[in-house]
Parts: sequence; structure tokens; C-alpha cells
Amino acid sequence: MKKLPRLALTILLFTLSGHASAQPPDLDTALNKLIESYGGESNLHKLDSQIQEWAVVALMSKRHGSDVRAIRAPQQLRVELRYPHKSETRIINGDTSYAAYGDAPMQEVVHPQSDAMRLQLMRLYSPLVLRDKRDDLTLTINDEYCALTLSESGLRVDYLVNMANWHIEKVIGTMSINGTEMRFLTEYSDFKFRDGVLVHEKENKYAGAVNTAVLKLDRIIFDADLNEEHFQPDGEVVPASSATDDDLI
Repeated sequence: MKKLPRLALTILLFTLSGHASAQPPDLDTALNKLIESYGGESNLHKLDSQIQEWAVVALMSKRHGSDVRAIRAPQQLRVELRYPHKSETRIINGDTSYAAYGDAPMQEVVHPQSDAMRLQLMRLYSPLVLRDKRDDLTLTINDEYCALTLSESGLRVDYLVNMANWHIEKVIGTMSINGTEMRFLTEYSDFKFRDGVLVHEKENKYAGAVNTAVLKLDRIIFDADLNEEHFQPDGEVVPASSATDDDLI
């Protein structure tokens, strides 16, 4: 049997050693890599209070509109959806959710719409918030993604992270509607750094197998000046409702 040349043997041993030491990341390592890839802890605190302004195309109805999200992590969210001849405002403030349609009074909402709204808030959690919720996270790894799975308030959200660059590229929210499990997928793309923070500038949204909307980021405001009143209902609040809309999340 021929001996391997010294250089070839060295390369082979180095390659085998690399494969042996390339262990899958544990949960803490995955969270740390995620935080680092998004700009580091200091920059990510800019997301604790933020406003996102999106241009949205609702694919089912071919409507063009806007989606403005005000977020004060981790318990407050206000979403204002505006289309020609149609508008909706959604608010989450702690354990309470509200919605208003057009000029109608704001109403407190319950399952399933409140669950769909909370899934949206969970989808918007920053890597720092995910680290704060570490005890409620599990980690699963396949060939392409590592999945961070968060179980909270009876809901489940899977954050699919590309391990080649540690970007969150897909988020899947799961809830039950009338005993049927519903999955809401949002795909993230067009990643760019803004003021030291990595953000995605495109969202592609699905409800089940139906592609419902495509969104493009117009503007993001970090360290936004948001006070408690921003997450309070506007005017009169009517009794709780389970009403749903075709653009849940």
C-alpha cells in the first residue's frame, strides 16, 4: 500500500479534525450567534422601542396600503393597517387586545383574533427578547436551519435561522381555530444594516398554503418615543368580540 504524501496526509487529518469538532450549537451558543449577527447587544437595545413603516400589497384582493407597527418590547404592540376605503387598528397591551375597523369604536377582542394578534407580537421579538425568554425556548437543528421554538400563552412560534449567516429567514406561528391548527408563515429577505442593526426589508406572508401579502420596509425608527398612551384604546371601548378579518397577521 502506497504511503500518502506528507502534504496530502496533513490536509486529510485537518479535514477530519474539522468535521469531528464541528458540533451543532447548543441553545445559548445559537442565541449568542444570533445577537452578534444582528449587530450586538448594544445596538439591539434600539429595538426595545421602535416604529416600522411598511408598504403592503394584499394579494387576495390586490389592494395596496400601509402597515405601521409601533413596538415597545416585549408586551406592547400597535398596528395600523390602511387601505383605500378600509382601515384597521390593533393594539396589544400586556394581556389585553383591542381592534377597531374603520370609524367603528374600538373593541376588546378575544380568541381567535387575540391569539393571531399575539402571534404577530411574538414574531416581532428581537434576538434580545428571545434570549430573555430562554427558559421557554427549545432548539432543533436540521441541515439548513436551526429552529428556535417559543411556546408562550398557549401559542407556538418557530424562528428558522440560517446557520450560514445567522439570519432569521422564516417565522412560523401556530394557533388553533375551532379545533383546527392554523400555521402562519412569514418569510424574511433583503437584509441590510440600518444604524448598526440588521433588519429585513421584505416580508412574504402566508396563511396556511395561501400567499396573503408582500411587504416592503419604507422606514424604521429606533429608540422611538412611545409612551403608555400610545397603547391605550382610542375613545370608547365596546364589549369583547371574536370577530376576525382576512388580514389577521
